[in-house]
Amino acid sequence: MASRSMQHLNGNLLCAIDTETTGLDPLHHEICQICILPLDANIEPVRELNPFYIEIKPEYPERIDPKAMSVNRLTMATIGQRGHEKDKAADLLEEWIDGLGLPCNKYGNRCKIMPLGQNYTFDKHFILSWIGQSLYDELFFFHYRDTMIAAGYLDDRSSFVGEPCPFGKCSLSSLANKVGVAHDQAHDAIQDCLTTAKVYKKMLTHTNFGLLG
Repeated sequence: MASRSMQHLNGNLLCAIDTETTGLDPLHHEICQICILPLDANIEPVRELNPFYIEIKPEYPERIDPKAMSVNRLTMATIGQRGHEKDKAADLLEEWIDGLGLPCNKYGNRCKIMPLGQNYTFDKHFILSWIGQSLYDELFFFHYRDTMIAAGYLDDRSSFVGEPCPFGKCSLSSLANKVGVAHDQAHDAIQDCLTTAKVYKKMLTHTNFGLLG
């Protein structure tokens, strides 16, 4: 069985993270769905840990961008039925992280979630707007992994040595297609987490990206 965490993460737990939102502006729009998917040292979902996967009721439904909701295919009826109030959702997040059994580091502090995302800065700003900087810093490590940044690095590396760029386009669907990962249910938080993890694993296991495509 794979270790729960990569050795060099020092007890912090790599988790794929994705949010669905009511629009693109974290100062105006809100998270309406979030998934945090724990990953083991093989970049596979940790079987004994359930993901954190919930809907959150918007406090300002009048600010919803219909285009955003058409992308994620969520409706206010669905969110109203299954969603949690913002503060209750934050409490559930803390309870879920408490249940992960994360070890303490050498300073005696509990280890944290190491985010893995696709354009994670987008998700991070919305999470910060939801739970605030103090709680974010308590729960999430300040380093993160990002498939979009990784793809950009690999394109830069290939270009620098005069090889064809392996990716070019850096959307999650484009990356998934390039590395041969199915992405049939895009813009659902748990499905996007699974795809992000699979894409990242492919990036780690391929040694010659010039052979992609």
